[in-house]
Amino acid sequence: MELISQWSNWREVIGRRAQQRRYINEFLQTRPAIAYLGDSWFSTPLYPNLAKQSARSVDGLGFVAGKPGGLAAQLFSESQLKSLRKRLIAYPFDVLVVSAGGNDSLSRRLEKVFAAENGPLSPRQAFDKVVRFGIFSNRSEDGGLLERYQAMLEMAAEVQKERPHFRVVGHGYAPLKRIGAKAELTVRNVGLIAFVKGDVGPWLWNVMERLLENKQAGREFAQMLLVEGFRDQVLNPLRDAHSTLFDFADFSTVAEAATDEFWNDEIHPTESGFATLAPRLNKVIAAALPPIKQGAVA
Repeated sequence: MELISQWSNWREVIGRRAQQRRYINEFLQTRPAIAYLGDSWFSTPLYPNLAKQSARSVDGLGFVAGKPGGLAAQLFSESQLKSLRKRLIAYPFDVLVVSAGGNDSLSRRLEKVFAAENGPLSPRQAFDKVVRFGIFSNRSEDGGLLERYQAMLEMAAEVQKERPHFRVVGHGYAPLKRIGAKAELTVRNVGLIAFVKGDVGPWLWNVMERLLENKQAGREFAQMLLVEGFRDQVLNPLRDAHSTLFDFADFSTVAEAATDEFWNDEIHPTESGFATLAPRLNKVIAAALPPIKQGAVA
């Protein structure tokens, strides 16, 4: 499945003429239409990322939108959700697949949490401070992840009223290995901007280096923050509350993530790393589809 990234192109594929629309409708009787929306795991780098590798094993129609470095607050803003709702209802999408949350726990958000902290801190102390700040919960001054995801699922529930089989799929994160590693800016990875763009990352260690004892402590903190915290305080409660609408792929036990070769930098897998994750994501996508369409996803 090729991913379309412009709505004008999507409209052309769906068809303006009745004959083409009838063909697409017949095509989609046994095949899915999937919308991918997310941050850099879906929208960059240019080498096959998670969305692209997921789509490789799908026989259907796919659309991808997003923003590198995007926060859930941006991807799931009121205006974005209003526009997305109209399109999800107007076109025959079966599943919305989202990738959001990692950026909300890194860089500038961490800087806010630890602005007045001098350390040293244990990984547990650092994580507890993040929780009290409200990055996960609704108490955060600029909206916690749970609140942002809840708004997105409320929008999706409106789509489900129009199309009862419609579902949303998200994903968690694999345990980070290369704490402190910067992004490798090559033309293959990010395109021609590599010639002019400065170093990118790290996104966790740039804040936590002065507060944690060493990179092993950084890995332990990342495990609590991105893997267990996001899963247990955001994804699991949402799945429990919206069991007929939302599910997610849990990457917390991916053994390959323990190797340097899995990671391109601190938070982005390599092409082969994403290839390892894609079947796990697709298993959840397939389960979210009507039975007649599940065989179109490998």
